[in-house]
Amino acid sequence: MPQWNCTCANCVAARSGKIAPQTQSSIAISGDAEDFERWFLINASPDLTRQIENMPQLQPRRDSPRNTPISGVFLTNADIDHALGLLLLRQQETPLVVYAAEETRRALAWIDRVLARFCGVEWRNVSAGFQSFSGGLAFRAIELPGSVAFQFRDDSSGATTLFAPSVGKLSEELRNAVHASDVVLFDGTFWTDGELGVVRLGARTAREMNHLPISDGSLDLLRQSPARRKIYTHINNTNPILMPGTRERAQVEQAGIEIARDGLEITL
Repeated sequence: MPQWNCTCANCVAARSGKIAPQTQSSIAISGDAEDFERWFLINASPDLTRQIENMPQLQPRRDSPRNTPISGVFLTNADIDHALGLLLLRQQETPLVVYAAEETRRALAWIDRVLARFCGVEWRNVSAGFQSFSGGLAFRAIELPGSVAFQFRDDSSGATTLFAPSVGKLSEELRNAVHASDVVLFDGTFWTDGELGVVRLGARTAREMNHLPISDGSLDLLRQSPARRKIYTHINNTNPILMPGTRERAQVEQAGIEIARDGLEITL
């Protein structure tokens, strides 16, 4: 936000400096923030280059010509805003490690072909059971229609984080994970089902785009969750919760839910 061709209230406010611009959602995770070699991305957005330059921990060390602390990428699905950043990592010296469901891998065959001419991709499977991937960190995948959610666990403390940016339907397994996790980052794309139709005639609804609206879909779920921190992420530029002072933002804040922003940090 702002979106290049949009004049919704949020985009206009971002261009005029009334609210902060936002890059597309992507998260970096590490079991040790001081460990240079072990950062992983959860989704790789088209804004990845800018995000790396705004986060010193993801930048190369100065003691060698080319290097990176990024050890791999987790993909929740094959959406362009989640996967296009893979192309920006093509100049690696070794194959890019990508954890993804088979459905996502098939949909991204075109990226696989492009990167084959550069660093290549080392695809790794995901499963419903926890598997270690970096020191004391483990993860599992929760299968959803057209996507997966990832639950991460710190084996030393037992603390867990749920990351679910594309949720079209609530399964019992996902509900349980929302209530069992210490930190929940959840799909906050749209406030209402028909939100996008207000700015673009004939636009698909939120549910048709595989996103459960906040107002009549996920707000009550997160309100009732005992998680220490609950955060809406993957927020579309049209969503009124991005604007301070709106009724919608007040409802989210009164429910004890945070609104993701660039540079947000979470420590378990």
